[in-house]
Amino acid sequence: MNRYTKMKRQGFTLIELLVVVTIISILAAILFPVFARARENARRASCMSNLKQFGLGIMMYVQDYDEYYPFRRIAVPTSTPAADYPGGRWTSGYFYWQQTIYPYVKSKQIFVCPSEGYSADAPYIGNYGANSFVLMPESGAPLAQAELAAASLTYMLMDAGQYSIHPSQPYAPNSATGYLPGTGRLGIAPGSTTANLLDDFNDGRHLYGVNVTFADGHVKWLPSEVLLAQSRVTAHGTVLRYGYWDPANS
Repeated sequence: MNRYTKMKRQGFTLIELLVVVTIISILAAILFPVFARARENARRASCMSNLKQFGLGIMMYVQDYDEYYPFRRIAVPTSTPAADYPGGRWTSGYFYWQQTIYPYVKSKQIFVCPSEGYSADAPYIGNYGANSFVLMPESGAPLAQAELAAASLTYMLMDAGQYSIHPSQPYAPNSATGYLPGTGRLGIAPGSTTANLLDDFNDGRHLYGVNVTFADGHVKWLPSEVLLAQSRVTAHGTVLRYGYWDPANS
């Protein structure tokens, strides 16, 4: 056997190369979704940590303010120095619940969901929202902890399109940001063009679901369809009861 024959036999045939490429392609098709899911699970855990810190911060606020929950947004003079706002002034003339509890959480990074983070400069959009039945508007009175039928069953904060979310918005979004993530794939039409938030509206933040902080401070992941169904539960014919959204009905 000459030297040329030995060198020729050291190479791969075309069929062998095709088999190797096919095996690599199959492995990639199997492993890439696994890696993507693992990455999203890490982001979901980070998001849950953010919401847990929010919950603890609000519980400390409640203890300091005679067992009343904070408002979801309050009006402040437009002359209020920007330095008083963690991360700078978000909207002239308003102070959001995230900024209200900032002295208790001492972190600006937790205002941004790692799976969305639409705006780090103004995180009241595209990150976390407060149940408007728990964190009340500044035009009324704050909710007292004693008014809760069951704090451990009442939604307080969650992944949302804006700083506040009303129980009607999961099934009837009323603006480009007034939505629950993941309801687009469930047949809900957006209130208007959601632009950069469209993927969030359609698919949700965390594996077709959202993280939720309950009114007692604990956090749980729930599929978007669960919150959607609970937001439009009807009882006694035409009487709308929001279930886990309404402190009086939970």
